[in-house]
Amino acid sequence: MSIFPSTLIIASSPKTAYQRALEIISGLDHQVTNNPDLFVLDDYTIASVRTLKKFLSQKPFNHNSKIILIPEADNLHPESQNALLKTLEEPGNNNYLLLTTTNITRLLPTIISRCFKIKISSDTIKSDTILWPITGQAKKDLDFAATITTDKTEIKGLLQGQLEAYQQLFAASPTSNTAQIIKKLIAAIDLINNNVDPKSALDYFFLK
Repeated sequence: MSIFPSTLIIASSPKTAYQRALEIISGLDHQVTNNPDLFVLDDYTIASVRTLKKFLSQKPFNHNSKIILIPEADNLHPESQNALLKTLEEPGNNNYLLLTTTNITRLLPTIISRCFKIKISSDTIKSDTILWPITGQAKKDLDFAATITTDKTEIKGLLQGQLEAYQQLFAASPTSNTAQIIKKLIAAIDLINNNVDPKSALDYFFLK
């Protein structure tokens, strides 16, 4: 299973964010309890943050990877967050860092920029959000794209809705395919923000 080495889970409640983190950990074939290759940070001091590098530098005991989970990472003091930056940027091969937060404004921009972000607005994907069919076959995908509105604001809103839905799907069941779709959605939204024709942005998403 492929996920991003450094991931930030944003939710409205600590319980929801923590549960998503545990699901991702399980998806990486790790036990969530009694696991020597999983480190759950519960002390937000700079001294504790500095011990994370040593944990990641050691070989896994009985897994192919090592994982650090930092619940409610917004409790980290700015000094502790700064001490975490290098580890987030270079966690090492087969190492993963999962951070959760309910208040992203308390995290340094440098922390946020180094993480792939999963935003969870509810415990499940909204019932009125239908994931777009992506077949990987150019003609079929372009035929579907042609049925979507040409209005720039509406297209951007649809892309953002798809992004949120796929982020929730990834949080519940992380796969490399979902990760790739999320990357393409973010890129398509960025194209529109940079005044690229919205239909061209859609074509990019479906053909890339």
